[in-house]
Amino acid sequence: MADPITDADRAAVRRLHAEGKSRNQIAREIRRSAATVSKIAAAEGLTFSGGARVAAATEARRADAAARREQLADEALDGALGQVTKTTSAESARDARDYATAARALTEVHARVAELARHTGTGSGGASMLDRLADALLGPNGGDREGG
Repeated sequence: MADPITDADRAAVRRLHAEGKSRNQIAREIRRSAATVSKIAAAEGLTFSGGARVAAATEARRADAAARREQLADEALDGALGQVTKTTSAESARDARDYATAARALTEVHARVAELARHTGTGSGGASMLDRLADALLGPNGGDREGG
């Protein structure tokens, strides 16, 4: 049977928790199980939310995802502009239509990624340039037509 929890255990958990130590670090330091530390922490109203390392790792992941979204948006916009350029020198009407369709698809990718960046509070202010390009390519209503 495990040793009973002492006032010294409780005090040590409170002190080490205040220092920002994790549940497992506290358990190792006071030579008790992690379950015992959790039990003491719960009784004392203390919580372990992962600590600063988890917060830093989460923020790094968010920043990396934001950078990748911005890169994707930039590449989609560059691709759309390239397709528009090809449209003007297309050898046939079918080729011109295919280039325009590709430009529209890439513009939509850019718009969705830019919208995601706006909702997550990341990314650059490139949406206004996208809006101008989308309006030029698709019209102000995104190419939607009534009945068509």
